[in-house]
Amino acid sequence: MTAIHHEVHAACAPERVWALLADLEAVQRYNPGVRRAAIEGPQRTGVGARRSCDLLPKGRVVERVTLWEDGRALGLEVAESDWPIRFMRWETRVEPQGSGARITQSLEYRLKFGPLGWLLDRVVMKRKLTATLDAVFASLVRNAESVASAQLSPGSD
Repeated sequence: MTAIHHEVHAACAPERVWALLADLEAVQRYNPGVRRAAIEGPQRTGVGARRSCDLLPKGRVVERVTLWEDGRALGLEVAESDWPIRFMRWETRVEPQGSGARITQSLEYRLKFGPLGWLLDRVVMKRKLTATLDAVFASLVRNAESVASAQLSPGSD
């Protein structure tokens, strides 16, 4: 199993970050690899909610919520995917830090293909996935901070 950890800071209230994370379809706004996201089924929030994501340049993934601590933490796992993975799950946490928010994520996954998958992970996958997540978190922070600054701007509603 491979683990990847991220920690970033956003110059906005944790509630702004949580609002983006809790809106499961909003992933299409901050994840550059997601073309479109949609809720699957009647449940929009909480453990058991599901979203499907159409990916760029191609592909599709369905994710299921496994952890929901309102305002604090969201856990997801890949339920269906075209990817060569046995499993992938992650937990993203948001907490106050100074005048902003600390965002952490722990992600675990295992590739298919036994020893060949292990080698593929060491040579390519972990590095590529880490770079992708770097971009996702940078965009998440930009989106959360821009919502916060737009709300503070004169003349905004």
